[in-house]
Amino acid sequence: MARRKTGRRRGRPRLKHARSRETTRAGRRGDVDRGSERLRSNKRLLTSREDLPLDPAGVLLGRELIDQQQYSALGLVTSWLQQTARAWGGKDGSVQSLWNTILAALTPTSSPPGYTAPGADNARYRLARALQRLDGSRDLVTELAEGRVPPLILRAVERCLTREDEADLDRLRQGLDRLAGRR
Repeated sequence: MARRKTGRRRGRPRLKHARSRETTRAGRRGDVDRGSERLRSNKRLLTSREDLPLDPAGVLLGRELIDQQQYSALGLVTSWLQQTARAWGGKDGSVQSLWNTILAALTPTSSPPGYTAPGADNARYRLARALQRLDGSRDLVTELAEGRVPPLILRAVERCLTREDEADLDRLRQGLDRLAGRR
């Protein structure tokens, strides 16, 4: 005898807001693992907060050299650069070679307005448009996307920024504001 279809699923009904994807009891309770005491002290030392990641962008946000919206825009641009560098390859697969490829390929074309190139070219053009808004902070954003620690970040941790560092940070803030649509 065949089973009659009633339109409902078999088995126990799932709760929409249950924490069933968390694997530990602490995760199901909602406890947040902040890491070991050593990790938390390193985070407090470098970023002055425990909830930020230990990366150069986290240091800038923790030291209040950029705000939350600028931090989000910076994270978006660096993730675009990293993804496109992996997909595009460039000469050696680095963000710097990708950037050089993008700048070399920025030639005016006679394509109709609203035309988007297929595949990797579309991503490259979208990234190029976004990066043009960053103006003079190209080297700083490239170093951040490649995971290197620029000297500016080291001086920010030591709280001894130079006038050149302040000018670089100002250009970075203005570019991120333009990218986020604030100015």
